[in-house]
Amino acid sequence: MISIYDYLVVIAYFILMIAVGIVFKRMNKNTSDYFRGGGSMLWWLVGATTFMSFISAVTYTGAAGKAYETGTFVFVVYMANGVGFFISYLYFSKRFRQTRVVTAIEVVRERFGKVNEQFFTWMVVPFGVIHGGVWLYSLGIIISTVFGVSMEMTVLSVGLTVLIISLLGGSWAVVASDFMQLMIMVPVAFVMAFLSLREIGGVGNFIEQLPTSQYNWSELTDSKIVWLWFIASFFKQFFSVNNTNDGYRFLAVKDSEQARKASLMASILFFTITFIWFIPPMVASIMFPDLSAIESLKPLGDKAVDGIYLAMGIELLPVGMIGVMICAIFAATMSSMDSTLNRNAGIFVRNFYKPILRKSASEKELFRVSLITTVFLGGFVILSAIFFSELEGINLFDINMRLGAMISLPFMIPLTWGIIFQDTPRWAGWSTVLLGMLVSYIIQTHIGPETLLDLIGVAKPWSKRELIDVMFFSNVFAVIIICSLWFLGTRLFKKTSPEEYHKDVEDFFVKINTPVDYEKENGHKGYDQQQFKILGNMCLIYGSFLTSLVLIPNDLVGRLCFVFIGGIMLSVGIIFKKKYTKSKK
Repeated sequence: MISIYDYLVVIAYFILMIAVGIVFKRMNKNTSDYFRGGGSMLWWLVGATTFMSFISAVTYTGAAGKAYETGTFVFVVYMANGVGFFISYLYFSKRFRQTRVVTAIEVVRERFGKVNEQFFTWMVVPFGVIHGGVWLYSLGIIISTVFGVSMEMTVLSVGLTVLIISLLGGSWAVVASDFMQLMIMVPVAFVMAFLSLREIGGVGNFIEQLPTSQYNWSELTDSKIVWLWFIASFFKQFFSVNNTNDGYRFLAVKDSEQARKASLMASILFFTITFIWFIPPMVASIMFPDLSAIESLKPLGDKAVDGIYLAMGIELLPVGMIGVMICAIFAATMSSMDSTLNRNAGIFVRNFYKPILRKSASEKELFRVSLITTVFLGGFVILSAIFFSELEGINLFDINMRLGAMISLPFMIPLTWGIIFQDTPRWAGWSTVLLGMLVSYIIQTHIGPETLLDLIGVAKPWSKRELIDVMFFSNVFAVIIICSLWFLGTRLFKKTSPEEYHKDVEDFFVKINTPVDYEKENGHKGYDQQQFKILGNMCLIYGSFLTSLVLIPNDLVGRLCFVFIGGIMLSVGIIFKKKYTKSKK
């Protein structure tokens, strides 16, 4: 299934990622550098990590399986991300940067007070571990299938690798590695899409042979469910993208305008790359209508659909490029995991350890505790992934969506509206979250999908797909509507909080509406040259390696695939080196 050349590619990738951590380690002088790069990063770096942190191995497993079964239906979530980031470009991203803090929960403290700071700290960190476990388990499915080892061993080895890379260089290494990973993922996606379409005779044959259910969603389920799921996805992703907790990425960017550029970059990537990503699993629905006929998927048993992207890679990619695809899938999960580890460690250290446990802690002590915390959180993520691997019959795409709707969404709402609306009491934040979780609990345990399907008039018999989808969008609508009304309604009781609190909130809003002048506020021009130099050199080195793989015995098309992937990375490296040379003059 995998050749010596593929192993060589994977090993070279790991060496590159570790090198990124080592190179950027020297740029971490304090916790601000370790957790947000000192707020000195350029827009293209932050734009890359912003996009990558919303992509994980679920994209290649659960979401690809969804594309195999339902076609264009899966595009909705990724298009919704694109819309969310475009709204961020218009309003939110620059305001997140203008908070001028190190962690997202510091924004919570300044906006809602110290009680909310602790409440949201202990909401974000544990649930981040759960999400990290889902991402790592998704990656484990792919890696264990390719290398033929147990899921537990896969999760442990991959988790430790991600932990080590995250530990080495902090946010600088996290963001730089995300950029390098993007440079691998996107070209691989184009190669996979090209080879898939070539296999069935081109775009025309693809459109002609594609099952009508792949684009006529009413064949999949009742049209009411389709449109309600569609609308719910857009609303959910709006809050997922534009809440204070997930806006932490923009804390690292250099200034207000570059924050907007980073958000626009992420939006454009979601609108364009998504279509390319899901062509291979949709082609697979034509080539392999019966998954049991695919030999490489048999180890996955009843979870075979989650391995369809891998199966297409094994079927179509030239020798050596399966390793590149594995690197791309690994990159997807690593970008989500390392960002989560780094963010959550920052939240624990700066929003709990320092204000509660050690108010007099020095920067040196905080930095040391940051490393220890990263190790512990990484261990918990690994244990979480092992737990998910023991569950039978779970669908990765659905569990990811339901976790977002049930757990994440309730605390996203006050963290989004809190950046827009000023005159709320200090208890508005935590009370909205608790209400949202109560609403989710009632819907999941006391109402049930059958009651909801009856309510919206969907005729029996109900499919498993309909039972799952109605729970998702019902939860989303109920939480968003009820929590938004509650949060906005608390404005009527703003006088229940002391005047000092409202004065602090007023100062906070003045700050987030004041553009960042990096040079004036920091006393220097930043590290623009270093970013172009280091990333340019890495692109040239790894691009040269990928281009050299043209020497692997393959047909002409296979060799040209390596030229394409390596050539893109080399081109970016040359552009960056020219930028660096020009900036020195």
